Amino acid sequence: MAARPHTAANSEGPVMSYDFSTLLNDMQLPAHRALVGHWLDLYTAAGAQVPALQEIDPIRLGRHLPDICILNHEGGNLYRFRLAGGNVNDFYGQDVRQKSLADLVESPTRERLLDMAHAILHLPAAVMHGLSSMQPQWNYSIALQRISLPLADADGVPRHIISSTVFFRFDRDDTQSLASTDFQHRYRIPLHSGSNDMAVRPAC
Repeated sequence: MAARPHTAANSEGPVMSYDFSTLLNDMQLPAHRALVGHWLDLYTAAGAQVPALQEIDPIRLGRHLPDICILNHEGGNLYRFRLAGGNVNDFYGQDVRQKSLADLVESPTRERLLDMAHAILHLPAAVMHGLSSMQPQWNYSIALQRISLPLADADGVPRHIISSTVFFRFDRDDTQSLASTDFQHRYRIPLHSGSNDMAVRPAC
C-alpha cells in the first residue's frame, strides 16, 4: 500500500503513514526485524492488543540487545529510560537509565521525539524514524534508524515504548537529500474492537 503523507506538529517535514500489515516486510535491518517479529507474535497472541511489557523475552532479541531501550511514560512529556543497551548508552555518551528523554536532547529534536512518543502510545502506532546528528563525544556525524513500539503495563495501559536503534557513521555529500536520513514512518496499530477502553488508554 502506498504511503500517505501528512504533517504532524513539531515534525521535520512530512510524516508518512503506512499500512500496518506491511510492518515486518518493511524492516530491512536484522535488529529491527528481530524486535518487530517478536512484538507481532505477542500482539497476535494477545488477541490484537498492545503486548505487555512483562511478555518481552530477551532471548528472542539475542545479539540485538545492545540496540534495545525501553522508556516509561510518567505523564505529560516525561519519558524516562527504564533500560538501555550498550550501543544506546554509547550514542548518548553516558548511562541513560532513569534519565529523562527530554533532558538528553535539544530542540527541535526534543519536540520531534516527544511528538513521536505520544503518537506511539496514543494512536497507538509503530514508528520508524531516522535522523542524523553530530554528537559531542565524536568528531563525525552519526545517522540512526529506530523502530519503536508500544507496550502495556500490568493494567493493560500503553505506558512503555520499546525501541531498536541502529547507528551508522554518516558522511553526507551535497548530492544526498536529508530525506534519506531524516524521516518518520507511522504504522497505526489496529486493536481488537472488543478491547476494554482502559486497555487502550495511555497514561496522561
